[in-house]
Amino acid sequence: MGFLRDYSVPGLLVLAAQIGCIVHVLRNGRNTMWIMLILFAPGIGSAVYFVIEVWPDLRAGRRGGLNLKMPETSAGAIKRLQEELEFSNTVKKRVELAQALASARRYDEATETLAVSLRGVFRDDPVLTLELAEVHFLAGRHAETLTALETLDRLKSKDGRQQRLLLAARSLQALGRAGEARERFETALEQASGEEPRCRLAQFLVAQGELDSARTLFEELLKNAKHGGGMYRRLNREWIALAKEGLAGLPKG
Repeated sequence: MGFLRDYSVPGLLVLAAQIGCIVHVLRNGRNTMWIMLILFAPGIGSAVYFVIEVWPDLRAGRRGGLNLKMPETSAGAIKRLQEELEFSNTVKKRVELAQALASARRYDEATETLAVSLRGVFRDDPVLTLELAEVHFLAGRHAETLTALETLDRLKSKDGRQQRLLLAARSLQALGRAGEARERFETALEQASGEEPRCRLAQFLVAQGELDSARTLFEELLKNAKHGGGMYRRLNREWIALAKEGLAGLPKG
C-alpha cells in the first residue's frame, strides 16, 4: 500500500471515484466508452458519469433494476412537453414526452412518439428501442416487448443489460413461456447489483408452485438487507418490503 503515499487526500478521493464508477459501468452493463472518459478526464469524467448514469438510479431507489411503476403525469405536464417538442425536436425531448404519456397510460401515443424517432440514423438507437420495449410492456403487449428486446440483442447493445433481462423474463412469463422466463430471471440474478432480480425470481417461483425455493430466495434477500447497511436497505426498500410480504404469504414450513 505504499503507493498511496504518492497521492494527496483529494487525489485519493478522485481515484476512489474513478474505481467506483468503473466498477458500476462493468457490473451494470453500461456503455464501456464511459471508462475512457473516467480514466482520461479524472474527476470531471467521474462526476459526469455519476450525474448521468448513477444518480437517476439512486433517485429512483434502485440500482439497475426495472421497476416500471411511473407516477401519474398530468395533462398539463404532457401539453407542456408537447409544446417544448415543437421548438426543440430532439430525441431527448421525445423520450421525455413518451415517458410522460406512458405514465398517463396513453400507451398508443407514447409508442407513436418513439416510432417517429426510430427512423433514419436513429432507426436502431438502443435508448429509444429500450424505451419502446418498456412502453409495450406497460401496455401489456408482451410479444412486441420481446421483439424490441431482440433488436437490442441483434445490435449487441450492452446498455441496460439487467433491465432487459428482467423485462424479457416478465414478458415470457406473461406469455406462458415459463422455461425461457426462468432462464432470464436466473441470468439477471447472476448479474445483479441489487435485490430486484432475486425478488422477481422468488415471485416467479411462487407462481410456479416452487414454494420452498421461493422461500429460500426471500430469506436470502432479507438476510442481505440485514447485513447490507442503511444505504443498501434504502436502495432496495421496495424489494425488501415485497420479500417480507411474499414470505408471510407462504405456508409455514
